[in-house]
Amino acid sequence: MDDATVLFVDLVGSTALYQALGNARAAALVSGVTDWIGSLCEAGGGVVVRRLGDGVLVVFEEGGAAFACAMQMHRRQNEHNNAQGNEQPLQFRIGIARGSITAAQDGVGEVINTATDLCKRCGPEQILTTDRALHQLSLTAFARFRNLGLMHVRGKSEPVEVFLVEWKNDAGRGLTTVRGDINGQDFYDSVPGAGIRLSWAGRQAQFVRARLPLVLGRHSKAHFEIDDPRVSREHARIFAHDDVLVLEDTSRYGTSVRFESSATVLTLRHQECVLHEDCEIAFGSAFDPQSLPTMRLNFL
Repeated sequence: MDDATVLFVDLVGSTALYQALGNARAAALVSGVTDWIGSLCEAGGGVVVRRLGDGVLVVFEEGGAAFACAMQMHRRQNEHNNAQGNEQPLQFRIGIARGSITAAQDGVGEVINTATDLCKRCGPEQILTTDRALHQLSLTAFARFRNLGLMHVRGKSEPVEVFLVEWKNDAGRGLTTVRGDINGQDFYDSVPGAGIRLSWAGRQAQFVRARLPLVLGRHSKAHFEIDDPRVSREHARIFAHDDVLVLEDTSRYGTSVRFESSATVLTLRHQECVLHEDCEIAFGSAFDPQSLPTMRLNFL
């Protein structure tokens, strides 16, 4: 097969297992879980390429089967953890990418790097994927997803759109997918610098990455206060995720973002987007600097 979907799943919490159970018992448990993951994927049409300690790499010819297996893994493990009531549950993080399969040393070519890099960027119980993998699916084939914006990932020379798959039955309730006409030319080739400068109503403040996350809002305890009645007390937050900065809307009203090199406006409602360049942030669901408090963000 020329193109295939690669799934890489990594166990979260295995280190705590070794500390709690000892090497022998923990190793047996981890081995049993990875065997179960392999069997589940094979039953869903995947081929297990390798096991890497507490990780499993699987190749699927049909993209929808990869997403179905990923969500089934999360749901079954979540049910198991809830039934067991473990204080330190074993969880998964999963990266999914689609690309050309070659006879390279790894057997899967560059796409393996993309899938494993996405997996590393995941939090517990998350699935990250690329636009190319996502386009293999119908919108009714799986749960909601949200656009995290453009990211540089291993195996890709140009930044790609990365999506977070909402696999829980109640995940993303009331949310819509954020899709813009952003393309690779809208992304700076270099990773943004070590900090940001925020400007609003004649006020400025600078923040280094070490001081993140930071809260934006009307509350006096916010890291950057926007004293306007149309702004929620804790309207949004900015945090670092690996080599990118992420803006998350936490308000009742929404947050809008317009990047410097694009006319696209992203409207977030309890959603996230990657801050990949200088931008304006409006504290509301429509971008109108004349009627909404609007903040300027510049990378240092």
